[in-house]
Amino acid sequence: MDVQRFQNFMAAAANDSLKGLWAMDPGIKSMVPGKVMAGPAFTVKCYPGSIITVHKALLEAKPGDVLVVDGDNDTHGALLGELMALQCKVNGFAGVVIDGCVRDYRGLGELGFPVFARYVTPRVGTNRRLGEVQTDVSCGGLVVHPGDWIMGDDDGVVVIPKERLDEIVEKAEGVEIHEQEVAERIRKGEQLADILNMRASIYPEG
Repeated sequence: MDVQRFQNFMAAAANDSLKGLWAMDPGIKSMVPGKVMAGPAFTVKCYPGSIITVHKALLEAKPGDVLVVDGDNDTHGALLGELMALQCKVNGFAGVVIDGCVRDYRGLGELGFPVFARYVTPRVGTNRRLGEVQTDVSCGGLVVHPGDWIMGDDDGVVVIPKERLDEIVEKAEGVEIHEQEVAERIRKGEQLADILNMRASIYPEG
């Protein structure tokens, strides 16, 4: 998949194309506003606080991958910080999504690498029990399979099942074009409720 195609639409358009079913829950937020990511999932299943599992992923993921970390919604300690994010950037990864904690919030912002997570804490994860990589994981309320396509921006994170990637990209590009056309009609004086045929529902009595 040509990653550049993802510059033509936003996560919201991808989610519309998936009928709203594949957005991670709103608790997973961008830690670095303004950054966009898109790439295949390299999945990481951690025990609570097992930051060592993420270090394993840093050694094994490929350039262009998005690390998708199932931290089990745990708050015991961060699973990624500024130095790990720097390693991700140097390795050429596309981004990181963590259902758990990160730290070094200011440093992440200065680094400018796309990181999405549920919590921020000063504590680092210290569990040395090694989890698994490249297995099905739960992240942001969704099951993510290795190779599923992950897209994230300031609206949140969307998972595109790998077997539907071409279909959804084409539909999302169509959504974006349609919205541009609607925006132009609004600028010319039309009401959005009329464009969307909602007036009769808003005023059923006429």
